[in-house]
Amino acid sequence: MTGKLFAVGVGPGDPELLTLKAVKTIKNADCIACVQSKGEPGIAYRIAKDAVPEIESKELLLLDFPMREDGIKEFHEKAAEQIILHLSKGKNVAFLTLGDPGFYSTFYYIADIIKNNGYDFEIINGITSFSAVSSKLKMPLSLGDESVIITSGKFCDYDGTLVILKVGKNIKEIKEKVSESGRKAYLVENCGMENERVYYDLQSIPDEVGYFSIMIVK
Repeated sequence: MTGKLFAVGVGPGDPELLTLKAVKTIKNADCIACVQSKGEPGIAYRIAKDAVPEIESKELLLLDFPMREDGIKEFHEKAAEQIILHLSKGKNVAFLTLGDPGFYSTFYYIADIIKNNGYDFEIINGITSFSAVSSKLKMPLSLGDESVIITSGKFCDYDGTLVILKVGKNIKEIKEKVSESGRKAYLVENCGMENERVYYDLQSIPDEVGYFSIMIVK
């Protein structure tokens, strides 16, 4: 009997935002797979551990997903092979991802490999980072027939609400374009984490922000 793979969204940062289904899946898993950082479990694992202390008793599978383009396919294949090895032994594996597995997560880089090798997987959706940011700002993303567009690291002049993820690398350019557009901007850095920062206007947003920063432009 083979095991099953579960892609588990742990939410944006606050351990209390894990869903009941995510908690149950982690508790029932035989093995926890997660991206590693310098040989240690990544941030998704640390978030899950605060919500599910039992996770520390589970077998841990650390995976390499380097932030680069060169040779990245080899890392994806190796990660999939490691997971398949556990599935072939009948172990259920919970692959932890930040936010939701279907939204800029590492999981779908290996999903087809897992599927093509004859193994089943299930998605346990999580709360997205921009939903958490909207709540933190106490501001709706949209009302009535207002539209929303989501981009990764770039500004576009859009009639509606603009959500910009991963703004850190291009923050100066983005701020300039928002200023030129005459629109209002809000930014939350490390939403739900200990080092969270909230900015309610463009002028207060610094020229350097971390990777986990989201801007909402109205």
